[in-house]
Amino acid sequence: MLKKVIRVWVADYKRLQSVRIRELKDKLSDIDKLLDQRNVTVEILFSRMEAMKQLQDVNSSGSRDFMQKAKIRWAIEGDENSNFFHGVINRKRSNLSVKGVMVEGEWVDDPSRVKDEFRSHFADRFQEPGISRGRLNFCFPNRLNSEQVTDLEYPVLCDEIRDAVWACGENKSPVPDGFTFEFFRKFWDVVGPDLCTAVQWFFEHGSFATGCNSSFVVLIPKTLDPKVVNDYRPISLIGCLYKVVTKILASRLLMVISDLISDVQTAFSQSADFFS
Repeated sequence: MLKKVIRVWVADYKRLQSVRIRELKDKLSDIDKLLDQRNVTVEILFSRMEAMKQLQDVNSSGSRDFMQKAKIRWAIEGDENSNFFHGVINRKRSNLSVKGVMVEGEWVDDPSRVKDEFRSHFADRFQEPGISRGRLNFCFPNRLNSEQVTDLEYPVLCDEIRDAVWACGENKSPVPDGFTFEFFRKFWDVVGPDLCTAVQWFFEHGSFATGCNSSFVVLIPKTLDPKVVNDYRPISLIGCLYKVVTKILASRLLMVISDLISDVQTAFSQSADFFS
């Protein structure tokens, strides 16, 4: 008897939520039409902000309900090839997908034009650096002693590489080669020697083999309602070899950085030229 009452209550709740979402979306659509006609007033902007907040609150309540159910089902089914698992993935893809962008005051949703806009924007931002580089004409008072220099430049050992692999996360976003650190840990006896050889090659020659530095560039929305290209933050999904190298460099710098930089100067700790 209790299940029947709860089912009716849940059905009514979902119906009211759907009606509320539809009303808010219709309201936002009407406001956007006014904005497209350049009828912009402070009242209209505040009305749009309030409608967006209400829509976000409604969606958040639905997301919390979905998360509760997901935790229960995940505990039962786990990471299986099921409809539930693919539903979670499809929902994330839908939330992160790029519907369109504003280009010179015009809303563009054609995939080819959207791609061209993103490509041209980031091509202008991430150009190849010039030949000349800036230099700091300043003598830093703190210097590494000979023992610290030896520790930094000491050849990388296989045990150090293994510790770096085990210090990284197991299952993060897949990289272009498709391998995660869980794979390297599980089959370390097989692939470990080759990975050590590749990492040691980098420290000896200062370069990667072709393809080892490839990465996926992913666009993460900065806001709940991204409109222009600047509303997206680009991140790079880099390969495991690159992460192992950076982990080793960070571990070695951690041993000497306190003697070079004060605790209140941590913003400068990413400057590679400072340690050269």
